[in-house]
Formats: sequence, structure tokens, C-alpha cells
Amino acid sequence: MQNRYAADIGDFGKFQLLRYLFSNTSFSLSQLWFMYPDETHNSDGRHISYFEKVKGFDKDLEENFRYIIENKRSVKALEDASLINNISYFRDILEKDCNLKYRKNWFQKAYEFSKNKQIILTDSDNGIATKCDKTKKDIEILDYNFLEKKLKSGKYIFFDEIEMLFDISETLIVYHHLNRCFSHDEQIEILLENLKNRFNKVLAIKHKPYSPRVYFFLIKEELHYNMFFSRLKEFESKYSIHWKLFL
Repeated sequence: MQNRYAADIGDFGKFQLLRYLFSNTSFSLSQLWFMYPDETHNSDGRHISYFEKVKGFDKDLEENFRYIIENKRSVKALEDASLINNISYFRDILEKDCNLKYRKNWFQKAYEFSKNKQIILTDSDNGIATKCDKTKKDIEILDYNFLEKKLKSGKYIFFDEIEMLFDISETLIVYHHLNRCFSHDEQIEILLENLKNRFNKVLAIKHKPYSPRVYFFLIKEELHYNMFFSRLKEFESKYSIHWKLFL
């Protein structure tokens, strides 16, 4: 996550989803921003003229996002807007290119911050660290062994971190930004299958507008799986213009 992305269409979709799932529940949530220093080499984060596309989706969210965009866009402004109940935010900055010792120290703080929370959400800039294998039509999820070989490693979450956060949560929600490796839907299906091989109960939902992204739900208990399946199915049906569920 970078401050320059705050309140863009991706953030709107994320908070729309989370508010739909958790606004009327007693779940305790931890949001790990994986904060990355603002970059200036491109115009990413410019999708802020989107309100006609989301009109009527969530009026309170629209009003808050308009205010943030018209004043100062930042992650702190999103936190201060109190968009979700029972949520705590972790936003320690990650260096652009971290060595393994630095990364483990940073992650340990995030890990300790998230203990005793039922739901953990990760929002790394580019999502999961992956390596595309077009010959095998596969996507490898990278662990710490690849950290120092991964360009701008601070923009990703690694498999070791996913495993550790899953162990201390009831459900782990992992953001991932789709790339050009395969078609977007193919990427989701491949990653979903690979995650199921390790975590068993996994759901995925894609946010379609502009630059598509996906949220993977890694779930421990059958009861929670059924609950999230039902709620995500309702959400997809209601907002199918922007969302697609994968099972």
C-alpha cells in the first residue's frame, strides 16, 4: 500500500467488501497495510473519478471517500474515517528493498500486532510474491528464499508470512494485484488451486474495475467457510457489475 493510492477505486472496492461482510458482526479485525514509500515513476492511483460507477453502492463510504480525495489522501485519513468497527491498523513503513533480517523484524511486529484478532487482512502493494511458469501454466508462490531476488520486495507478501498469519487467525484475507502472466481469471484459478493445496478452505473474489485485483479468503473452520461463502455469494449477486466470486 502507498499513500498515493488512498481512496482510489481499489480502496473503495476493498472497504465496500469489508463493510458488507463485517459492519454488523462482532469479529475483531487486524489490517496490515504493508506500507511502501510513495513512488513517482508512474501515475498509478489516479482512478479517483469513479463515483458515478459506484453510485448507490454505499452512500456513507462514498461521502467519506469524496472528503478524503478533496482534502488529503493518506492511509491515516482512511483509518480516521472509522469505516469499519472493531478493526485495528498496522502501518509501519517497509523499506523498498529489504534484506531478510529487516523483513523478519518488520513482520514480527505485524505478527504480534495481529495476535488475538479473529480476522487478519493483508494489503501489500502488489499482493502475493509469485513467479509465473508459462510452460507448465503454473504460478509459484514464493517464500523467503526468494526475498532478496525479488525486485522491490517490500511490495509483496511472502508464503512464509501467509502461513504464519493463517496460524494465528480464524480467517486470513490476502489481497493480490493481478498481472499479465495469464488472463486474470486463469491467474485466480491457478492461485486458488495452489492455496487450496495448503490451506484447504479457500475462496476468492475479484474486483473488476480498471486494474483488476483479487481477495483470497483462507478459512479454518467449516462454519466460517459456509458463512463467507453465503455472504460473498450475496455480495457478488448484488454487485456483479464489479465483482466475481471463485470457488
